Amino acid sequence: MEQSEVFKDWLFRYQYVYRLRRTEKSKKRFLTALVTDLAKMREDIQVIEFDRQKKYASRNVYVGNIKQADQVICTFYDTPPESFGSYQLFDRKDQAKKTTSFILVSTIIAFLFGIIGTLIYMYFSPNSFQFNSVSTLLIIAIYGIYFYLLGKVTKGLSNRKTLVRNTSSILAMLKMIGENKQENIAYAFLDEGSYGNRGLEEVQAQVKRNAKIYYLDSVGASAPLHLLGELPKGGRYNEAIDYQSADQKVSYLFSARKDQQTSRFFLNSADLKAKQLNMKNIVAVTDLFQ
Repeated sequence: MEQSEVFKDWLFRYQYVYRLRRTEKSKKRFLTALVTDLAKMREDIQVIEFDRQKKYASRNVYVGNIKQADQVICTFYDTPPESFGSYQLFDRKDQAKKTTSFILVSTIIAFLFGIIGTLIYMYFSPNSFQFNSVSTLLIIAIYGIYFYLLGKVTKGLSNRKTLVRNTSSILAMLKMIGENKQENIAYAFLDEGSYGNRGLEEVQAQVKRNAKIYYLDSVGASAPLHLLGELPKGGRYNEAIDYQSADQKVSYLFSARKDQQTSRFFLNSADLKAKQLNMKNIVAVTDLFQ
């Protein structure tokens, strides 16, 4: 599928420059870029804070009138830490377990490197300790770097391959906003969505009772598109989308493989690490809400 120059610019910046969206600093950098891009297309933009802490606050970005919209399209922008294996959609416990296992294993490996490094130093170091010697100062610097990195490992390493989960959904929404001027549709970029629903809960508390919420996840993966919930009104439905009707408050639109035995949805490691967008899926998603 052909991409416009604007979309190519978004793709490069959000795939590489703003791909990490986990810490307060990295999220603020991303939000500054996102709001700047949105302001070129719309004026009705809001950034709201919730769950404010002493040094941290979660933030949602809204485009359009969230309180009056008939349809609200949303996705999460925060990125998850590294974890083992596949991504099981709708299974928070599995995600948490795989992330905890990765942190535990990587921490043990980091400790082993530290112990081995210390033993090597003790074996080759001179018996007399000279604090102001070049070698001693170098060792102190190495240990300082080691403990700095160890602190990052114990908190979980940031996943740097975030194009599929969930930059692809952000790009799909930017494309929608640029092409769709319907006043009855609002958009929400949500914080705290990788391992929870706090951002989504904030949206649910704001919308009117009969509003339809559509939640996008990993829509640019090289896997089939699925819609669980209710079809949007007036859109162009693509038969490539696997539609399953469900009576629920939030409709979910996502790309995933389906386990034929358990009927569970997942993306494997290769899907998650992909460097190319599935533009057919992106177009199908945007057409659905035209």
